[in-house]
Amino acid sequence: MVAQKTKREEPIRKDSQSSDEDRTERPAPRAKRSKRRHAKSRAEVDLEKLVFGGADEKDLGSDIFSKIGQETSAYMGSGSEASDDEEMESAADEEDDDEEKEDEDEEEQEDEDNDDEPSKDDSLFFVDTERDEDMANSESDTSADGSDSGEESAAEEEESTGPKAAWVDDDTKDAQVALKAQSRSRKLRETQSDNVVSGDVYEERLRQQFQKIHAVPKWAAEAEANQEDGSELLKTTKSLLSKSSTVLQPTRLDTVRVRNANQTAPSQSAVLSVQFHPTSNVLLTAGLDKTLRLFEVDGKENHKIQSIYFKDLSVTTAQFIRGGQEVVVSGRRGYYYSVDVERGSVNRINGIPGHKMASLEFMRGNINGDRLAIMSNGGQIHLVSARTKQFIHTLPMNGVVRDISFTADGNYLWSTGLDNEVYQWDLRQNRCLSRWHDSTAFRPTCLGLSQDGSYYASGDNSGVVNIYDTNSVTQAASGSSMFNVKPFKSVNNLTTSIRGVKFNHSSEILGIFSRHKADQLKLVHLPTGTVFANWPSMSSHLGNVQCIDFSPQSGFMAVGNDSGKALLYRLPHYSGY
Repeated sequence: MVAQKTKREEPIRKDSQSSDEDRTERPAPRAKRSKRRHAKSRAEVDLEKLVFGGADEKDLGSDIFSKIGQETSAYMGSGSEASDDEEMESAADEEDDDEEKEDEDEEEQEDEDNDDEPSKDDSLFFVDTERDEDMANSESDTSADGSDSGEESAAEEEESTGPKAAWVDDDTKDAQVALKAQSRSRKLRETQSDNVVSGDVYEERLRQQFQKIHAVPKWAAEAEANQEDGSELLKTTKSLLSKSSTVLQPTRLDTVRVRNANQTAPSQSAVLSVQFHPTSNVLLTAGLDKTLRLFEVDGKENHKIQSIYFKDLSVTTAQFIRGGQEVVVSGRRGYYYSVDVERGSVNRINGIPGHKMASLEFMRGNINGDRLAIMSNGGQIHLVSARTKQFIHTLPMNGVVRDISFTADGNYLWSTGLDNEVYQWDLRQNRCLSRWHDSTAFRPTCLGLSQDGSYYASGDNSGVVNIYDTNSVTQAASGSSMFNVKPFKSVNNLTTSIRGVKFNHSSEILGIFSRHKADQLKLVHLPTGTVFANWPSMSSHLGNVQCIDFSPQSGFMAVGNDSGKALLYRLPHYSGY
């Protein structure tokens, strides 16, 4: 009996021993789970470093994949051992089920306690399911539309992204920008963990940030939507405002009123002289306030350059000579002044040597010539050197001189008198080339020549301006028909005595004016001789016009009036100054 009991007790001891071993080995699964948890958190840390930087990416990648391989092999090995010892461990598994249930209950209780606290892993990772769906949809659409041509896709891409950039920096994509490095770049992050981005992504985020702060105005967006592509204009160096290739229309002249030329320093009396500098954007004004003023003409500010006051001379005539280097100023005195524009010096010239004259107000000069012509009270024209101011010669006429005019080159001088005779003088030989009688004029008052020498105009005391063709007149005067010279056009739009006539640089426009009534200014189209009907209008308010002048390329027209203003107008037909 005792032996039997001992025999029966031995397996029981074995069972007790196995149970004791099982009890000692029972914590093993929990330790194994803790190791797995520890290994999982270590992998997560490595993955975080791999994604967001902070360590060598290659080493971390190799470590992660090696760990995955080890775990996979260990799992496979453990599966094979379990299949071999399945019968031996079946009893132990049944006993462990209860303990595992208890452990699972404890873990669930711990998880429920920690549900209220935010998970660190959740703050580090997120899953953008919508983006994945969009990418999948886009891939499906692309595969469905694979039959579309490359040209259509390129056109759609260009429309969506705008015009193709003329130059792209290849190094932009390779550049790395740390958004957390500076406070100004932290606002460009899309998430709290966002740090290092590529150069092209950084550029796009800067552009988006700028558009958020500075939104496109509504008017600019509408203008951009309606504006055509101007890329073709940028492929040429041709001026956008090229010279007009069309002929000036004879019935309409576009004019734009801009700021007065002497707005910064208006005259205190009537402006009797205005003239543009031949090569610079400079305009001179002078009048009875004894002051000569120079302005820089731009049509916007028109700043004053210089002003010179003559205490003993009321200026009636001021003009540029010697290519614009000098200005001569004269009035109702027996002397005149010479102003050196470059040096700013002023010299007084005491009349004409050998000729005593009480007034030198009727003095004419020429930009390109070396002569000054002064009209006397009789029929004499005195010539003076523009450089030395020495007397040269006197040109006699049969009647009283009314007006004189130089040709553009300064080699010839034309004059007219009260006897209605016109003289053509050669200043190189100081002799009269030809003369003729103008039977259509009544007491001539002024004379003007075009710069190309194709026309000349003469105004009379009755308000009529006669326009002549120079070639036909000189041919007629050279023959026996000097008394049969006829104008090709007579302008009768003014009713008072004509004070002056002025041609523009291209001989397309002739300006005529009278001082005796307000707004007595007309512009005549050449060669048709038609007066522009649209300007001046009733709202022009020119005042009593005293003088006019055109800029070297007819871009501007200046009008001096009795109110001390130098009105300035822009002529859009001429693109130059």
